[in-house]
Amino acid sequence: MAEHLTKTAAVPKSIGGAGQGVKIGVVLAFVLVISAGIVLLAARTVRDKEAAVLENQQKRFQLLTQGRTEVIGSWLENLSHQGDRLIKSDLFRLYASEVDSFAGDLSNLFGRLHADGAAGGEEGTTLAEQLPMMENMLREFSTYAGFLNARILSRKGEAYIATDGYLPPMNQEQTGLAMAAIRDNGPQYSTLRKTAQGLEMDIFVPVFPPDAVGGTDETPGQKAVGVLMMTRQISGKITELLSNSPLAAKGEKTRLMQKSGAGYREVAPWTADGFLDVPFPIEIGENGHIPFGLRPSIEDGDARVYSLGVRIPGPAWWLVQEIDYDQAMRPVVEFRRTVYTVAGLGILTALLIAGLAWWILTGVQSQRIAEQFRALATRIEEQKLFIDSINANIDEFIVLKDPLGKFTYVNDAFAEAAGRPREELLGMDTAAVFGFDTAKRLESIDEVVVRENRKMTISEPIYIRSRRHQFQVSKSPYCGTDGVCQGIVEVYRDVTEFVAAQEKNKRLIKNAMEALGSTIEAADPYLGGHTKLLAGLSVEVAKVMHLSEMDIAEIETAANLSQIGKMFVPNEILTKPGKLTPEEMAVMEGHVEYAYRILKDIDIAEGVLTAIYQMNERLDGSGYPKKLKGGDIILLARILSVLNVFCAMIRPRSYRSAQRPEQALEILSGETGRFDPAVVEALSDVINTPTGERLLGDKD
Repeated sequence: MAEHLTKTAAVPKSIGGAGQGVKIGVVLAFVLVISAGIVLLAARTVRDKEAAVLENQQKRFQLLTQGRTEVIGSWLENLSHQGDRLIKSDLFRLYASEVDSFAGDLSNLFGRLHADGAAGGEEGTTLAEQLPMMENMLREFSTYAGFLNARILSRKGEAYIATDGYLPPMNQEQTGLAMAAIRDNGPQYSTLRKTAQGLEMDIFVPVFPPDAVGGTDETPGQKAVGVLMMTRQISGKITELLSNSPLAAKGEKTRLMQKSGAGYREVAPWTADGFLDVPFPIEIGENGHIPFGLRPSIEDGDARVYSLGVRIPGPAWWLVQEIDYDQAMRPVVEFRRTVYTVAGLGILTALLIAGLAWWILTGVQSQRIAEQFRALATRIEEQKLFIDSINANIDEFIVLKDPLGKFTYVNDAFAEAAGRPREELLGMDTAAVFGFDTAKRLESIDEVVVRENRKMTISEPIYIRSRRHQFQVSKSPYCGTDGVCQGIVEVYRDVTEFVAAQEKNKRLIKNAMEALGSTIEAADPYLGGHTKLLAGLSVEVAKVMHLSEMDIAEIETAANLSQIGKMFVPNEILTKPGKLTPEEMAVMEGHVEYAYRILKDIDIAEGVLTAIYQMNERLDGSGYPKKLKGGDIILLARILSVLNVFCAMIRPRSYRSAQRPEQALEILSGETGRFDPAVVEALSDVINTPTGERLLGDKD
């Protein structure tokens, strides 16, 4: 019986062992399937992360290169526009047109004149006699504008004026660019070259004829009559443009590449040769740019980098942004380490789940199993949050707004500048960060960006921590796969220093206007100091009459340029003693039209041009050139009318001596029908002030 019991007990044991083997097989199969799935999922996640990192890096490069390309483009455009002060002068245009129409040989025309005066006839002799004055104007412009040298070329590419006193031959590239400037009616830029002074480049700007010979450069189809070639030393500027900004990530480099024959060279002003040959072929895309990808570094062909190049409009330049492969892949390496750590935890978790499953099959409490699963889910979520917390390593201010203007994403740089945590900024709008007035300006174009689905850029002053910054804000629509705009991406670039440089240029232009006024007065010995006195008294009278700051600036500019037309009045009329004949008076009055023709194509305020044109009009219609009366004459012109006559009366002329200021003021007060009494009264107040006495004291 005992034996029977033993056999009976053994049967359940055998059956139980078989069932346990099946359960173990099921559990092991479950573990293997889960482990394989975790490994495959981890590998796919790493691949997706790598693609996302590279996509973010590409977008970052696009933002960086776009910003720098715009800065370089603005700088090149500014270089070409520096020649406007010279080539938009009617005097210079007229001379270039006469040279262009000259049928003779330019080398004979501007060479040494023969003893018999045969240098192309009377026209050639006149042009040759004017050549020294043109050379002086070109030399003064080149020195003032900071160019190494400059020259004027004919439409055939022949140089006939040069700042360095001779006309050295040009190379094939220079000749081709000069012809291109004429053909395309626009500026051209040479490739960079290394000299003893550093890197140099040439800028070619077309010269158009004046109105009298067929229009201006704004006239469609207008043909140029010559080219202004300017040579600039730009080593320092290139170094400045290529220097890494504080926003650059570790391992990033900005390089400038230039086409050289069939190959390419890196521009490196800091090296002895100024250039470094690119040691491998460059593949340029159909759009002219270098697509983002993994390739050798243009500096060291053995180093692997991710790079993107943008073709700069104008010269044969490419702005290339690079980052070391190891630096670019660092987030991926760290992510891979984290993912496979999580995967290992996942496999361990699978084993834990298998154990839990075994416990379930063997009757372990279901509540304990649920708690284990919740703990596992919590840990997985923590790992996910840890992975998502890796920053994109971008230091520029970048935000994403929804269609209602609420922030749905801000980067660390923006949060730091705003002085608030990122989480707190989400859901806020621009007004809550920068204030209502600033937000109103920044959001003024949001509707256009969303409606027209296009990028727009504005420049606005923004105060951050009580310090004024000038930001260039680029706004781009953020659309889904269905094409519906889901928000706006904003990128803030700090251009404070660039704007400060522009303000400095404005001050330089003002000084140039004053210098131009002094140059004009040099043509008339009795006009010396007239412009300076006129400008000083005009500003003070405008202040007494409570004019706006804009009006004060315009009347000062108009006073400095008011005598420019007298350059075209013969000296014998300007300095003639006694009364002018009607014919001579007509010639003298023509200086107004000359001034208008010279200034109308220059970028100055309309009020300045009108004030200069009307300053010789009188209230009773006895003035010139249009015989305007009363209210038809603008206030700035009425002020200049009184001040111009007053300054002329208190200074000597060839046909009379100077009058005392009190006498001149008394005469003007008696001419109420011709001169504005309010202006005369304001002038009376000014000359009795310390400032007025100082100005009148300096007139001698």
